[in-house]
Amino acid sequence: MHLSPRRTRRAPAFWVALLSALIAVLAVLGLLAVFFRPTLIGAGETTVDSTTIGASFEDIAELSVEEYRFSDVGKFDQEGLEVLGAHVPFTGRNFLVTYDGRVTAGLRDTSAIAVSVGDSSIDAVLPPVEVIESHINADSVQVYDQTMNPINQIRVADVTSFIAGQEDAAREKAVSQGLLDRAGERAEHLVRSHVEALVSGTAQEDYTVSIEWAE
Repeated sequence: MHLSPRRTRRAPAFWVALLSALIAVLAVLGLLAVFFRPTLIGAGETTVDSTTIGASFEDIAELSVEEYRFSDVGKFDQEGLEVLGAHVPFTGRNFLVTYDGRVTAGLRDTSAIAVSVGDSSIDAVLPPVEVIESHINADSVQVYDQTMNPINQIRVADVTSFIAGQEDAAREKAVSQGLLDRAGERAEHLVRSHVEALVSGTAQEDYTVSIEWAE
C-alpha cells in the first residue's frame, strides 16, 4: 500500500501572529508618515520680486479735512462657461471677502486758494471740495469663500477689478451720505481759524474774515 506524505498544517496561531505583526508595521508607518509629513510633503518656497520701471516726485497741495470709514462684505460671482447658450454646471468662479477702507475729501489744491485784504475785511475764495481718495486697505481683506475650479480659475484681474469697483461704490455711497457737505464746512472752519490766527496781534486783528467758494 502506497502512503502519500502528510501535509503539515501551520497552526492558526502563526497566522494570527503574522497578521498582528503586519498591523503593527502599518501602524508604525502611519505614525511616521503623520510625523514627517511636513518635511515629506510641503509647498515650495515663495519668491516675490519686483522691478521699478518708473518713479518720480511731484509737488502736491492736498488738504483732506473729512474722512468716511467703512467695513463691508463683497461677493464676486461669475456664472461660468457656456455651451450653445447653456451654462455648464460647476464651472463658475466666485469669492466672498470682507474689507475695510476709507474715503477722504477736501481741497485738491490749496495753492488755488485766493486771499485778498480790503479796508476792513479779509476775503478768501476756496476751490470746490472734492473726493481726494477712495481706498481699501489690502491688509484688511479676508477671503471667506472661493471656488477651486481647475477649469475656470479665479484670476488676478478678477480681484483687482473687484477691489476697484468696490472703491468706486464706496466713493458714491460716501458722497450720497453727505461727505462733501461735511468737508466743505470743515474746510471753511479751518481756513477761517487759520486766517484769524495769522492776523491775531496785528493791525488786521479786527478785520472780518469772509469765506467764499469758487464756481
